[in-house]
Amino acid sequence: MGEWFMAAWVEGLEVWEAARRLGVSVADVDDSVECTWMDVMRERRPSDGEAGVVWAGRLTADWTQIIQVQGFGCEGALRELSYGGRALLMRWDINGPRDLEYAVNGEHVTGLSVTVPGKRWGSDPHALDPYAQGLLFDLGDSGWESDPELPAGWLEYWAWEEARLESGEDYGQEDLPGEWGDFIGLVHNGYSPPMATCLTSALALVGRVTGREIDREWMDGAHTRYVIRNRRNG
Repeated sequence: MGEWFMAAWVEGLEVWEAARRLGVSVADVDDSVECTWMDVMRERRPSDGEAGVVWAGRLTADWTQIIQVQGFGCEGALRELSYGGRALLMRWDINGPRDLEYAVNGEHVTGLSVTVPGKRWGSDPHALDPYAQGLLFDLGDSGWESDPELPAGWLEYWAWEEARLESGEDYGQEDLPGEWGDFIGLVHNGYSPPMATCLTSALALVGRVTGREIDREWMDGAHTRYVIRNRRNG
C-alpha cells in the first residue's frame, strides 16, 4: 500500500451515508464516480478547495471499507462514522504505524498499539482482545524470522547489518556481498519484515471484526471515489 496508508471500516451504513459523514455534500455528487484503484486519481487535478479524496465500497453485507486517497478525513471522523454501529481506523506513514482505533456508537472504545504488546487505551481497552488471538503486535518479536516468504539470504544480511550498526562502522560498498545489493534498496524503500508482521496482524484483526480482510479481489474491483470539499465558515 506504500509508505502512507489510511483506511476506515464502518458498520451498518450505506456507502453514500458513510461519505456524507466524512463531509461529502450533495453538491459534490458530480465528482463522485465509480472507478478502479488504478484510475482513482488518474486525470484529476485537485483544486484548492479540496479537503480530501476517499475510495469507498461495500466490503460485506454489513461493512463499508473506505480507503483515504488524499487528506485526513477518516482520522477525524471516526466517532461520527460509528454512530448507530461500529467503526475502525488504521493508518501508517513514513514515521511508522499509528494505533488501531475502535469506536462504537459515537464513543472511542479502544486504541491498540500495533507494535507495543499490551498497550491499550479507551473506555474498554481490551474490547478487541478476542480478535487478537494468535496475532503479533510486537516490533521486537522474532517470529517473522520463520516466515517462508522472506527473501533468500535476508536473515544473513540482517545479522550483518545489525552488527554493522552496533559497531558504528561505515562499511564501504566493496564490503557488501554482491547478492545483498538489492536488500539495500528494499530497506531504503521501507521494507521491514517485523513491521510488516505487525501491520499484517492489524489488518487481520480488522478482517476478523468485519468478516473479511482487505484483499486483492476488493482492491481490483470498482468502487466510488468521493471528493471532500473544505467547509466554509459563516
